[in-house]
Amino acid sequence: MFSQARENAMSDFSFKRLANRGDPLADAVALRIDRRRPSHMMDEVVYLAKTEISVYQEFIDQLNTHPGWLDWEQIEHARRLQSAFHHARSIAIFSGSLLEGYCQNRAAVALVTRGHLHHEVIRRIHEANYLIHSLNQTDSLRSGKPGYRALAELRLSNAMIRKSLTTRGWPEHYKCAPLSQLDLAFDMLEYGYLATQGMERLGIQLDQDDRRAIHHFWRYCSWLYGLDEALITAGPHEERALYRQLSQRQKRVAREHELLAHTTLRCIGEQGLLNIPNELLQSFSRICLGDARANALNITQPPGWRRRAQFYITANRGATFVHYHIPGMSGLNQRIHRYLSRNITVPPQAPERPPRPLQKIA
Repeated sequence: MFSQARENAMSDFSFKRLANRGDPLADAVALRIDRRRPSHMMDEVVYLAKTEISVYQEFIDQLNTHPGWLDWEQIEHARRLQSAFHHARSIAIFSGSLLEGYCQNRAAVALVTRGHLHHEVIRRIHEANYLIHSLNQTDSLRSGKPGYRALAELRLSNAMIRKSLTTRGWPEHYKCAPLSQLDLAFDMLEYGYLATQGMERLGIQLDQDDRRAIHHFWRYCSWLYGLDEALITAGPHEERALYRQLSQRQKRVAREHELLAHTTLRCIGEQGLLNIPNELLQSFSRICLGDARANALNITQPPGWRRRAQFYITANRGATFVHYHIPGMSGLNQRIHRYLSRNITVPPQAPERPPRPLQKIA
């Protein structure tokens, strides 16, 4: 009975084990390098893997190991699909997924209580924007490509945050490690399951084959992100079950969650990541989160903007119908979506500061 519980990824025993585990390989690397921009850390790890091998090469080897279930055709199909509906996907993530993720992420709450609210939100939304755009590029998850690097960089960034929070004293009442495997699993659900659910609420109803392809895409992203195999789901049904079980960890929405949600919506506008009015973004947030979650986070409906959001949803429903039922219109449909994506979403800007010299610490 004990062995069965240990092998069952959804058992309480497994959840307790994973709640107290970070990313051992990335954590080992983080102990040996300085904290800097994630891209510079990744460059340093690649350099050290060639010169010192050790744990750095283990990290690179794990990233370059392909699981037996990997299907590149499914990956590329999902990438094209997500790119086609990039505008709706970005809105779903920024106005819905990230906010719900904050309700689960204890590390984010800990940073807020220590006075890092604005810094944490800015970091999080720019990481999300960087990842979303990196994954839209052709063959993005191939070794060394933008999406592959983005996931590896975020993995190192998580390890650095985990090291910092542990060093400063992590509260025992959380009963889990900072940025534990369960937090990382919910990160992937934000971009996979919750983003797809948000797209549907915004009028884009995908068929089962496309949903399976998107799940497969984020299944491999989870592998690159350092997720424990017990939390990498085999299909949409398991993914939904994992979401439900992880969601039960957070019994109530606290004041810190509300602060994070409102600051995120404000900073998205201030940072110019989406070219839409704040009132419309707030309306989309209520739609993507659902009334119950939005009310818990005290996200109100701005007067007069619900109708404009509904117009966007109706347009997406029409575009989805064309996508599936009128093949001859697919070219025009794609051009319309590209136009919307270019005018709604804003790609990440290249860093202005030059990289620092590579340096290793013991």
